[in-house]
Amino acid sequence: MTMKKGHKETRNTKQKKLILDCMKGAGGAHMTAEEIYDRIRGEHQQISIATVYRNLRMLEANGTIRKIYVADDSLSYYEMSDASSPHSHHHLICRECGAILDFEADLLENLEKLIETTKKFKIEDHRVVFYGIC
Repeated sequence: MTMKKGHKETRNTKQKKLILDCMKGAGGAHMTAEEIYDRIRGEHQQISIATVYRNLRMLEANGTIRKIYVADDSLSYYEMSDASSPHSHHHLICRECGAILDFEADLLENLEKLIETTKKFKIEDHRVVFYGIC
């Protein structure tokens, strides 16, 4: 079985399925690789942290998941991509507790149209992160 997103195709291995099931079961929570590993390892002792990282890179490359970079933090978080949405949602990141909240609003639509028209630049996606305190 293969997973196809865009032009890239990858084999759907047992490990990828475990990671995707874990992320889908998290109810939209943003998770680190270590959190994913800990949840999976509880039932599947044979998976390694290296396998989790390798599969996360592949899932990100094919667009199945999205990586969230947090400034001033050595950790990266992952979330499921929403194939039905033309753009990613925005994130609010608390500098005190580290919470990551989703913010859905396509307020940049007019700016995107202006850029595409005036600069002849086709925007495929954008990422906006607001830092503050919740």
